[in-house]
Amino acid sequence: MMRWTAAALAAFSWHCLLAAPAAGDGFVPSRSIIEAVQRYEAARAKVEAELGVDVAADFHRRLFDDLELQQTPAPEHYAPADWAETVASITKLDMEAVDQLASGTPAPLRAVPGLHEVLVPSRVDKTWQLVAVYVPPNAKPQRAPLAVVLHGNPQTEAELLGQPYLRRLADRTGTIVIAPYGRGIYDYAEPAATDVYDLLGAAQDAFGADRGRTYLAGYSMGGFSVFKIGPRGGYRWAGVLCISGAILNSGVRPVSIAWHDMRLYVVTGAHDASIPTKYGEQTAGYLAGLGLPVSFYEERTGTHALRTLTQSLERAWDDMHAGVTHPESVPLARSGFSLPAGAPGGTLKP
Repeated sequence: MMRWTAAALAAFSWHCLLAAPAAGDGFVPSRSIIEAVQRYEAARAKVEAELGVDVAADFHRRLFDDLELQQTPAPEHYAPADWAETVASITKLDMEAVDQLASGTPAPLRAVPGLHEVLVPSRVDKTWQLVAVYVPPNAKPQRAPLAVVLHGNPQTEAELLGQPYLRRLADRTGTIVIAPYGRGIYDYAEPAATDVYDLLGAAQDAFGADRGRTYLAGYSMGGFSVFKIGPRGGYRWAGVLCISGAILNSGVRPVSIAWHDMRLYVVTGAHDASIPTKYGEQTAGYLAGLGLPVSFYEERTGTHALRTLTQSLERAWDDMHAGVTHPESVPLARSGFSLPAGAPGGTLKP
């Protein structure tokens, strides 16, 4: 991550202002981001007290990432319209967080249609936790399905829900989606794990969500973490979705103790160069071997990126909401079958 000096900020700011495209629907001008940085820095002491020093520093760097995004061309396999929407949505969420942090007034969890950033207090240390929320326009005011989604590494909750793909899935089923930042801690170690369950309870109350249709999903690092976080909640989850992740050896015992008929859905890309495809295959096979109902989905042309997994994700998402699994989809155990001891290092930024 680049470290910014005042001179570097000034030079880069002018570059962004001169090169930025014309403003359009959903576009956040670079000048607005620069002004947000200035507001943030003016309120730095307050922000550090609200977020904690480490998360405050992480968030400060995010704002410069947003400036860079304004000048970043669409990555491979990213439709230009989807990329423009992603950039605008990520920046929107971060700007909403700045507004709340600078004013000292967190936005409440509310079932307001659209994509929003909120700050949820932690009972562990009273710090404010960053959470992205998406409420589909077709979500029912009460008893809507709810999905908690864990982001990848390195990634933020804004970068995960800023992409249109999970939001399009939510639109299919009228599902409210919430994505916690998890303090930026790798694999949602404590106190981030406790924060996840506190957020779950707060969201169920605030949205009047259907507790019988509450799901846990995770992407990349989050796909590993669902097997660490999920068993703590037992059957508070109606289904668990692992995207481009896997269960580790350390997760087997908690899963086998906590879940006896939990429905599990594993999605991977056949050309994932970040998390080996065999990890997903082995995960599905191992879980099925424990007697759990499992479905496995391998996107034949898919890589690690969400945008390449959309067809398999749609099938898995719809199956999860319908409460059905497909045991015949699970690969047979291969010779030398074993689960990974840890997630690969240096995974690609999603």
